Amino acid sequence: MKEFIITLILFILLIIVLFLIIYNENIEESFSNNDDSYLYPIRGLSNICKENNLYPSYMPKVCYVDGNLNSYANCKCEDNKGNCKICYPTIKKDSTNANVVYNAYDIS
Repeated sequence: MKEFIITLILFILLIIVLFLIIYNENIEESFSNNDDSYLYPIRGLSNICKENNLYPSYMPKVCYVDGNLNSYANCKCEDNKGNCKICYPTIKKDSTNANVVYNAYDIS
């Protein structure tokens, strides 16, 4: 009888774990940028980078151009080897060292 209860408990735990795995696989992440000021836009990057024979940098990458590191800016366009060539504007900091909100769609 004792073995049956242990087997039943293990079976129930296995069912619960399988349910959680299936549930986790079906969850879709959604990111929103409601006020349009925190995430870098990627729409229109293809045209901007193509003008300079470069590729859009869709992944967050620090701005490292020609050996100069700017840790307060992300890469906008990169060459075919993945080297950053054009960066977004530098993130501004105020006197308390907090980020100053800027218009991310001003990608000039």
